[in-house]
Amino acid sequence: MSDKKKTLVALAKEPTVQESVTKVFDLMGGVTNMIKPGTTVMLKPNAGHASPADTSVCTNPEVVRAVIREVKKANPKSIVIAEAAAIGCDTMECYEVSGIADVAREEGVELYDIKADKDLVNVAVRGYRSNLSHVKLPRRLMEADHLINLPILKAHASMVFSCALKNIKGVVQDAVHLQMHQQNLTMAMMDVWSVCHADINIVDAIRPASGYSPHTPVPIEVGCILGSYDPVAVDLIACDLVGIDAEAVDYFRVSAETGLGTTNRDDIEVVGAKVEDCYKKMWVPYIGDMSKRWPEYQVLCDGACSSCQALLAINMETLKAIGDYERRSDFTVVAGGKNVIPDDVDDRKLVLHGNCTRKYLKDHPNAIHIEGCPPSEPLLYMSISNGELVHGKGGQMSEYIRPRMAADQPVWRKYVEEQAQKFYGSQEG
Repeated sequence: MSDKKKTLVALAKEPTVQESVTKVFDLMGGVTNMIKPGTTVMLKPNAGHASPADTSVCTNPEVVRAVIREVKKANPKSIVIAEAAAIGCDTMECYEVSGIADVAREEGVELYDIKADKDLVNVAVRGYRSNLSHVKLPRRLMEADHLINLPILKAHASMVFSCALKNIKGVVQDAVHLQMHQQNLTMAMMDVWSVCHADINIVDAIRPASGYSPHTPVPIEVGCILGSYDPVAVDLIACDLVGIDAEAVDYFRVSAETGLGTTNRDDIEVVGAKVEDCYKKMWVPYIGDMSKRWPEYQVLCDGACSSCQALLAINMETLKAIGDYERRSDFTVVAGGKNVIPDDVDDRKLVLHGNCTRKYLKDHPNAIHIEGCPPSEPLLYMSISNGELVHGKGGQMSEYIRPRMAADQPVWRKYVEEQAQKFYGSQEG
């Protein structure tokens, strides 16, 4: 028998959020052993979008409050909430709408907008796997004594699944964020983790977001908090908690290659509550064989990563919701770099999705090529709907894409709610 010490993941489902957070800290060794007096503590919630707490897009403000109150027991010098909102989003607005700003005021802690900080350090990434040889990060963030990662568990269009590993993407400003999306996002995300590693991860699984999250989430009641020093281990157990097949999430494979955390479940010990006692199946429509999901279209996705397959799902279903699906069914959609495109395909009706499809331009120079690895979430459906490239560059994201997403949202929301009812109704039956 091996004497190797197992990686601990704490799981709590207590009557209140505060009790669950306290329980997790206690199971991890106690907050006074984790945080020394007089230290600076940064809390990194997920507050990337201006969405109310009940949508489960952002970390539940009551989870943030509970962590603040727990950390205060250690008598730190300061507690600061830190976030860089998504591209095109205002961080301070996200704090306000999510309810996190109210918590900060009530608990007497500072709100910090990473995107507004001009004092940046150009940090070298050793052994980088993307093209991020260096990452510009705020000096203040890098010099903090503790970084506590506070993600919410949710399905995610560009990653299939979002939790501890994904949340750290919110420590970079827009320029780096955009750079990450112009290559392999998973690799870039791991590179950022390697230079800005949270030392404590507390996961909000109170009301995880299922469905077509983050833009159209369907919250479900789970009522749990998870915690670990290891972001990979806690993400794996979070997947188990809601029935997500981790094999369908590419970033676990990449994290195994990079050594950022524990990927073997045999090396993980769950303490506190039992996963099976807290289990709630989550609807994640981003997983499965996408090649035959839309038979009215020719969809070629041999070699596509989980991120691009997830984006296929949300974009093709969006076309259905807005009424453009049948009108554009003569289009061919390609994702992944192992496809054979038929010779008779009309380039004007050929959409190449992602950087790995760029090679097909040699034989199909007039095709619609959407850049990114993966591309930004709505570019595929908008390009198909318009019959021309929507690239998301320059001011297009704020001037066209986000307003259109807002305009399409009512019918899309109704469509998602109908699909959610079908899924959860079948689970109950």
